[in-house]
Amino acid sequence: MSLSCKRLLATSAKGYKSNQQFNVFDRHSKLIQRSRVPKANPQESRKVDYLKNEVAIKTIERLAFITRSFDRVLDFGSHSGNFLKNLCEESKVPENGDDVDRQIVEQLNKDKKNIRSKIRELTMFDSSEALLYRDADESFNKDFEGKIVRQIGDEESFDHECLEQSDQYDAVISNLSLHWINDLPKTLTNINRVLKPDGLFMAAILGGDTLYELRTSLQLAELERYGGISPRVSPLVHLNDIGSLLNRAGFSMLTIDTEDIIVGGFPDIVSVCKDLQLMGEQNSVLSRANSLPRDVLLAANEIYKALHGEKDQNNNTTLPVTFSVIFMIGWKKSEAQPKPLPRGTGEVNLKDIL
Repeated sequence: MSLSCKRLLATSAKGYKSNQQFNVFDRHSKLIQRSRVPKANPQESRKVDYLKNEVAIKTIERLAFITRSFDRVLDFGSHSGNFLKNLCEESKVPENGDDVDRQIVEQLNKDKKNIRSKIRELTMFDSSEALLYRDADESFNKDFEGKIVRQIGDEESFDHECLEQSDQYDAVISNLSLHWINDLPKTLTNINRVLKPDGLFMAAILGGDTLYELRTSLQLAELERYGGISPRVSPLVHLNDIGSLLNRAGFSMLTIDTEDIIVGGFPDIVSVCKDLQLMGEQNSVLSRANSLPRDVLLAANEIYKALHGEKDQNNNTTLPVTFSVIFMIGWKKSEAQPKPLPRGTGEVNLKDIL
């Protein structure tokens, strides 16, 4: 049974009012993990923003296809404001870029300017104060013409004043934060509640085969050394579950796709784990082991290189890391939305076309 199905069974059918919640993650530990590095060493924290920045760019590219204006937007689980930063900063043509690269970057910068003009108020909501305010004084904040509001609160409870009122936001954006939510169906239902009718929900969540190289290497190493495996990597939602989760939460006109972001060049498994820790993306499963034995780590490193290693220009073996990102778009139901015609009213036979 998939993780999402277990979550569905753990909640009640009427408004999710059951006290029996299926908890997978230690939310308190996750808050500490996400806050430690941004508070102690902001520069180190910024160095590992590459994944969140890349996902923010892909979110902006998808938003560019939506022509309507969004007076009030909620950035749910905003981290340090990667969406806002990439929306305000101008993208540069990569070194040795050709005419195609130049055209893509020019279009992207036009899209950024157009989207910025549509948003009058952006509310950034996150549970980590250290992360939320890490870049509050950076120059990109001044380039946003609308109003910026930063709010601190738990993404699961929805008891903050900015989330209590229903039908208040024109759009809700969420990038790489929903995969740490225990009761995902309830959270999606609450997001639907705070949206205005015909409001937009656009999110990106880690799922599928994310970190499969690290996962398989650790499992094989621990199986070899101790004859069993521990939950070293957090469980993730599957692509096939997203549609049912969004439908159950009340969204319509769904668009779901997935994209693998592969980051290469890691010299060893320790470097991979270090980047995950700096990101605040290390394991926080309630049943996680307290430590990773040195012999398991050394064995996993060799397995990682043997199964997934790549040769660089100097013929050194480097390790890739795969992040499988699921992008989803849903709209809150409204009477103004287009509806399919009744069955049997079609005027063209598909057999004549095909």
